[in-house]
Amino acid sequence: MKLKRCISAALSAVIIAGAFPSVDIFTGSAGGTQASEFTIATSAGITYHKYSDHVELSNAAVSGDISVPSQIAGIPVTIIGDNAFAGREVTSVSLPESVAEIGKYAFKDCRKLEKIVINNKNCTVFDSGDTICNSAGSGSTAAVYSGKIVGYDNSPAAVYAAGYKYRFESLSASSAVTTSTASKTTTTTTTSKTTSSTSKPTTTTSKTTTTTSTTTTSTTTTTTRTAVQGKPVFKLSHTEVCKSMAPNRKEQLTITVEGAENLYSETVLYVYFDSRLKIGEATAGQAISQLTWGQALGDTKDFIVLTTGGAADTGKDGLMWTVDVTLPADCKVGDIFTYEIGKSKYGKIQPLFTNFANDDKGKAMTKYAFSEGLDKGEIKIIEDPPYEMGDINNDKLVDSVDASMLLKEYATVSIGKTSTFKDARQAIAADVNNDGKADAVDASAILAFYAFNSSSDKKADFAEFMKTRNKAQ
Repeated sequence: MKLKRCISAALSAVIIAGAFPSVDIFTGSAGGTQASEFTIATSAGITYHKYSDHVELSNAAVSGDISVPSQIAGIPVTIIGDNAFAGREVTSVSLPESVAEIGKYAFKDCRKLEKIVINNKNCTVFDSGDTICNSAGSGSTAAVYSGKIVGYDNSPAAVYAAGYKYRFESLSASSAVTTSTASKTTTTTTTSKTTSSTSKPTTTTSKTTTTTSTTTTSTTTTTTRTAVQGKPVFKLSHTEVCKSMAPNRKEQLTITVEGAENLYSETVLYVYFDSRLKIGEATAGQAISQLTWGQALGDTKDFIVLTTGGAADTGKDGLMWTVDVTLPADCKVGDIFTYEIGKSKYGKIQPLFTNFANDDKGKAMTKYAFSEGLDKGEIKIIEDPPYEMGDINNDKLVDSVDASMLLKEYATVSIGKTSTFKDARQAIAADVNNDGKADAVDASAILAFYAFNSSSDKKADFAEFMKTRNKAQ
């Protein structure tokens, strides 16, 4: 009977528990997390709070043109949190149709913001002129926004724009802006998929594009491989983490599969990690959201067993698992922490990737997946990127706060005390006139720039400001 061949996640967990005397076992299905619980994911400078059924964008340390993804690990991004983009030098922001709420002061004091596109005709906007503005209101002075809000007629966005006399541009259904549909955590991964249907086996090609910048503390990519349906291949993420952020840092590693759309239900994966990593909990991705799943930490604490099961072959291509790991405290530049899918250490229960019937097609998938379809992922520790000139606290602004920090540093060092700077890059960023010293002269230049930008409609770049200033002297 087919039922006898079905290895459900719960049954797998019981078998695993019997094979390994010291394991921690968790079983469940998607949506089991309480609404009040969330995990934190980062991607290209943006921090997300990931709940069981939705994702909130909580903080965006970004600049320039931004397109918010509609999903993180298969979960829709529905909320732009309070103060999420406040004070950032974004020029345009496109929000996907999944976003249904813009929180209080979400785009406050975004001095370079020229356009925000709201693709959800029912998206609500917190009722304050400061929620979207180039400069916030104060007392009887109203908030100022010279850019435009693009959205649907008669939508909450249109009502909001009219209420605060902001420029509004109608967005018809035919001209809706396309936004990214997938993004990886701690990770910056955008996946596009094309499928060709012919009399030959269907071929699925996944292409991964990685975005990096000097503000990113970790960047994750996945390999690009071509998969034929019925011949599953695994893809494991490759992550780079800056040295200063690495000690005891929590990262999320991903396991995706291609070439198995609606072809599998029963899986047993043994995932082995560098022994220096501390393995945390695994989270099921959208590819196995319609299956029952389970996980067990191995007795040697350097591997985890991940299982799925179901009464139908509803497993998809895409993200199967996200695994939390913690880096050690003594990370060094050049350190590489690997992880990979492999065979059972014990021989009793072998890896499995098959259909409910576990017939010849299912057995062929298992054989291919664990021979030709294996992959190896890694976390690599890299040098820290430099701070921008004048931005001593690395908040992407050059202002009076930086000048204050510099004056404090100058006063402290002048009397022979230890530097107040905690990072060597701060001293480099503070020496804005390149004379080898971080002193009151540099602080004066920063304050002059801050005063210039505060009184000018046209905001200057600090490096260009210093070039002009040096020529004039």
